[in-house]
Amino acid sequence: MHKVLATLKPLALYAWALLIAVILWVQVHGEGEGSLSMEVALQVQGLPEDMVIVNNLPNQVRLTVKGLQARLKVLQAGDIFVPLNARDLSKPGVIERPLNPEDIRLPAGLVVESIQPDLVELQVDRIVTRTVTVQPQFDLPQGWHVKAVSVEPVLARLQGPEVWLELLNAVETVPIRLELKSGAFELKADIATPAGKAVHLEKNKGGFVVRGALFKDVIEPNAGDVLELQGAGQ
Repeated sequence: MHKVLATLKPLALYAWALLIAVILWVQVHGEGEGSLSMEVALQVQGLPEDMVIVNNLPNQVRLTVKGLQARLKVLQAGDIFVPLNARDLSKPGVIERPLNPEDIRLPAGLVVESIQPDLVELQVDRIVTRTVTVQPQFDLPQGWHVKAVSVEPVLARLQGPEVWLELLNAVETVPIRLELKSGAFELKADIATPAGKAVHLEKNKGGFVVRGALFKDVIEPNAGDVLELQGAGQ
């Protein structure tokens, strides 16, 4: 009897292992295959430090993934991105670059069915440095003016795409609002770099010192107004 039990015990363990394997296979494969579309991030990789992309690329692309339903159910868009290889971009120009499904990393059992768009256009330019003058600008109500205005330092070194800096000779400060009080003033101001154009200060991130004098127009009454007032007083 003991020999029979000893013989059956390994068979029972094998049967249990086989049953568990069948249950797991059914859980994974039993629902069949399907597809799922989602918006995922487009990620530029390897762009050289002296180059910049100046056109607006889409932040996301539409990805359709197919495979096992069980895997698709737990797939999250935040766990996937579409890489855009930019390591070979060394000259200014406009190029088209395909988005390759094989570059996208997915869990086992899933494959990329389609990418929309599957091609993107890149406008590539060099990053250069240019020295320009700083021009203070003021936000003042009507009747108020400034004079004897100076700025220190008078020059700013900007860094950004060559296409945007080659014709730039001066840059303005952000609009300066002064206390409406006649007399001398001194304050710090930042420059207004072109928004969204990857242009920034290379140095002097502490701001620029603007000095000057604020005054208000004095309106002299004309002779007719004086006579009219005098007549009214009599």
